[in-house]
Amino acid sequence: MARLTRAQLNKAVNERISAEFPDISIQSSDVEEGFERPSFFVEIDTDASETFQFTLQRDMTCRILFFPTDRNEFKEEVYDVQDRLEKMFGLNFSVLGRTITIDEAETFVMDRVLHYDFRFAYFDDAAPEETGEKMQELGYNG
Repeated sequence: MARLTRAQLNKAVNERISAEFPDISIQSSDVEEGFERPSFFVEIDTDASETFQFTLQRDMTCRILFFPTDRNEFKEEVYDVQDRLEKMFGLNFSVLGRTITIDEAETFVMDRVLHYDFRFAYFDDAAPEETGEKMQELGYNG
C-alpha cells in the first residue's frame, strides 16, 4: 500500500467541497494575496508524526477557510456553509479508497471569515516503497 501524501489528502477534501459547493471556487494561492469571493481555502497541517518498526502514525489538521460573498452581510451565508461543512466532515472522509476517521472538529468566525478545522489520525506503512524488479530465480551451489 502506498503512503498517503498531503497532496492526496488535500485533493480529497477539495473534491468533497467542490461536489457540495460547485459554484464556489477553492483558492490555491496564499490567502494573504488577492482572491475572489465567495471562496474556500484548504490547508493540511501535520501536528505529529511518529514512525514505528512497521507503521507510521500521522496526526493531522485540515483547515478550511470560507470567505463569504459580502464582508458586511455574511452571517446567514456563513451559517449555511458552516452547517454543510459539519455534515460533510462529521465522521469521516475517503482518500483513494481509504476511510479517514475524523477525531474532532472546531468551527468559528474570525475577522468575518469562517474557520472550520478538523483533526484526524491515520496509520500508514512505514516500509519504503519497493523499486526495481523482483528477483525471479535464485541459484544456490552449496
